Amino acid sequence: MLDGLNKFGLPAKYGIVGFIAGIVGSFIAQMLNMHDGDLSSYLVTMVATGVGGAIGGWFRQRRGMTS
Repeated sequence: MLDGLNKFGLPAKYGIVGFIAGIVGSFIAQMLNMHDGDLSSYLVTMVATGVGGAIGGWFRQRRGMTS
């Protein structure tokens, strides 16, 4: 999945996927009125999911997994 991102390395690949998931999740929460709509909360959510994805990719890379 998303083989075009393999050139960046596994942590970067998972970080990008996490960042995109944070964007989608923020907008879904806004549509369901579960989000306050403040710009800083969107940024914090996107950065947190991106960093979390990168950490997850780093753990997978340490275990020797390639995708």
